[in-house]
Amino acid sequence: MAKAKMPSANDFFTKFVAMRDWKKRVQVPLRGSGIRRRLLLWGLSLFGIALTVVVVVGYFYTVRQIERSAADLQAELATVTADRIRNFVRRKIERFSDAADAASLYPLGSKEQRLLFGLLVKNDNSFSEAAIIDARGMEVVKVSDRKVFFPADLSDQSKSEKFTEAMKGTDYISRVHTSDRAQPYVTIAIPLWGAAQSIVGVAAAEADLSFLWEVIGKIQFGTAGNGYLVDENGNLIAHKDAALVLKQTSLRQVFGVQKFLQNPSRADSAPAKEGPGLSGRRVLTTYAPLPELGWAIVLEEPVDAALASVEILKRSALVLLAVSLLVGAAAIAWVSGEITGPIRDLHEGAKIIGRGNLDYRVDIKTGDEIEWLAEEFNKMAAELKVSYATLEQKVRDKTSELGNANQELEELNRNLLKANKAKDEFLSVMSHELRTPLNVVMGYTGMMKEGLLGSVNPEQSRALEKVIARSSDLLIMISQILQATSIEAGKVKVERQEFDLNHFLEGLKTNYELPMNKAVTVDWEYSAQPLTLKTDSGKLKHILQNLINNAIKFTEKGYVRVAAHHLPHAQRVQFEVADTGIGIHKEMLPSIFEIFHQIDSSETRSYGGVGLGLYIVKKYTELLGGTIEAQSEFGKGTTFTLEIPC
Repeated sequence: MAKAKMPSANDFFTKFVAMRDWKKRVQVPLRGSGIRRRLLLWGLSLFGIALTVVVVVGYFYTVRQIERSAADLQAELATVTADRIRNFVRRKIERFSDAADAASLYPLGSKEQRLLFGLLVKNDNSFSEAAIIDARGMEVVKVSDRKVFFPADLSDQSKSEKFTEAMKGTDYISRVHTSDRAQPYVTIAIPLWGAAQSIVGVAAAEADLSFLWEVIGKIQFGTAGNGYLVDENGNLIAHKDAALVLKQTSLRQVFGVQKFLQNPSRADSAPAKEGPGLSGRRVLTTYAPLPELGWAIVLEEPVDAALASVEILKRSALVLLAVSLLVGAAAIAWVSGEITGPIRDLHEGAKIIGRGNLDYRVDIKTGDEIEWLAEEFNKMAAELKVSYATLEQKVRDKTSELGNANQELEELNRNLLKANKAKDEFLSVMSHELRTPLNVVMGYTGMMKEGLLGSVNPEQSRALEKVIARSSDLLIMISQILQATSIEAGKVKVERQEFDLNHFLEGLKTNYELPMNKAVTVDWEYSAQPLTLKTDSGKLKHILQNLINNAIKFTEKGYVRVAAHHLPHAQRVQFEVADTGIGIHKEMLPSIFEIFHQIDSSETRSYGGVGLGLYIVKKYTELLGGTIEAQSEFGKGTTFTLEIPC
């Protein structure tokens, strides 16, 4: 192992000279005059300006990032809270609508209706009161979770807004009103439909929205952020301070509410904008509208709390600037002792670092103050790099938060898909279960009409015929729902087999040879030459029967023409079903194949149906690889053109 070398007298002398020269290089620029003093003054000036620019630019950039983060947070929180309120109100309306549909199956004022609405009020504390009003405007059923109503308590509602609006055939939701305990309520009213699509009454309920207190009370972000709910007139609906709601405070002059009232149906285009808040303090405010209800959720955070980190950053920047200037003064004093190459090297290194290359290090080996100054520059670059790395970490943290939010949205989407699947399964099961008892009803009704269960008079026979006809219509509707559910679930399969087109049309034609109860004739046009098709004959038959039945249904007099043509150049067969019926408005043609769409959806429509026939026709046509189009002129008739491959 090598022995350590002992320092010699020359080594001590060299160190002594170096220390003496270092002292001279520091003191001479401070005491002397001329070039070195000017160099010191210029160096200090330039260094101070450069450092100030870096600090100021970094400060304003960081402030902008903080303000942007605050805006993103407020916008996201406002949207999530608005969605929670929207979904809750929607679920309550749907539940009440289901109860009203069930009640419409029983006579007005019956015990069954009273029981159904009593169970609704008892099991769902969101409904404090529910009532059924007949077509004259008199209450026939009224239940509450707080008191028992007697016949004398039933009142005339014929002049009330909820009754008049619901009798027009539309669902009604009132403006928000509050009780003496500041609990928010809305009145819900929906029409009760009877036979032949007539309105026989109205179902109304008082929905308690006090859950909004809990939702609004939980809104807290930053150090002092909170929120509140207002209606379309700027009145306060919900706030963590119930006293403000009890006063029915108008907030039209509050900055965030003014933004909402200017654009009540659009999202906030300038979130976290500064203005006067609910308490009069300067706040950063954002709103999220609920257009279907006319409400808006407004978030506020005091400016001094939201931008507290900006004040800390400002003080830190000033301290950093002062310290850096002090260090710079000493560094320039060292640099002024040398005007040779090391100064230019150091200057060049400072420029490189100033341009943002924080990985660059000044490499000066002079053994004096210039080398120390180079080391200080290197340390400063490292500290700046650490500062930027911290800023990048904040960006990564925000990115991680956004990623978590996206995961939540994906989970919500999966839940929606599950709910949709459950809906399809429910419709499928209910359609199967409803067909069996309906077939029994039709069977016994037919036996009664034929006299197998006893003699019936002519009036009873006509009534039984109506029962059979209505039951048959209902069976068709149930079958259509089952078919639509199967299509939505992707369970419909195509079984292609070869068959003769003429034989197929002859079989279809026999179904329409019996005389009809209207002045309508069915004309058939097709070639007698044999033509073999390879497709699903059952689905093709369903398509044509649906189109022909619709044509007969909407034609009071005239004719229905069914034509078939072979298109050899396209290897397709074209079918046309034309009528001289009521026709379709041009603006309605693009949507007639949509699910649950009805050509006549008015309150006084003369034709029944659930709007699934043409939807099934469209889907079956696509399964067969074909196309279908409709042309119509209102009042003159409609023509459907179907093409399928051979």
